[in-house]
Amino acid sequence: MFLWTDLIELVRRPLPALRLIDGRRRLADGLVALGLSVMLPAAVSEVAALGPFRPPADLGSLPSLTAQGADLYTRWTYQHRFVLPLYGVAVSVLLWIAAAGLIHGIARALGGRGDFAGLLKLVGFVALIGLVALPVALADALLKLQSNSLSISQLTGVVSLGIFLWQNVLLIFATRDHYAISTERAVAAVIGPIGVLAVVFVALLIAGIILTIIAQQPQS
Repeated sequence: MFLWTDLIELVRRPLPALRLIDGRRRLADGLVALGLSVMLPAAVSEVAALGPFRPPADLGSLPSLTAQGADLYTRWTYQHRFVLPLYGVAVSVLLWIAAAGLIHGIARALGGRGDFAGLLKLVGFVALIGLVALPVALADALLKLQSNSLSISQLTGVVSLGIFLWQNVLLIFATRDHYAISTERAVAAVIGPIGVLAVVFVALLIAGIILTIIAQQPQS
């Protein structure tokens, strides 16, 4: 299937691959790529959810409130481990589409001439790059199925962070070429929305943890 060929080309020769995708692929192809980029990792998460519960380590070295929050968060995520990946699929798709919408609006405001459908197609293929981390995530999931404490979650996190940064670089080049604007304007169009969405996500996560801790406090 050409999706996998495009994925390989995006890894080997990203800039020519982005131009080829922009010129030859359809919006439907980009949406399929976006769907695969979120559903396959969710499937791996479901495999990892079959493993036993693992309490967070070294809680004794943390401040009381932090340790309590970490323990509650770990137990809550374990209790909802089969549902969270499904929510993750919906949230990830919405975030990618929202990012595309914000990038499109800013790029057009900066004098760009591209269309939203074309950018969304490119965003789908950029999201597909995330599947490069899938083998590492699958290995981590299989290790979690065992009863021992062996895990490569930290390696998975590092790889995911690296791919996320690379996706942002590709989004900059894709925006620059699709809207025919300068690299500086493409950076402004991409980094702004991604930063806003990242801040909102972290803020919601922190708020959720705090509310969970408050809800678990005994009533006086």
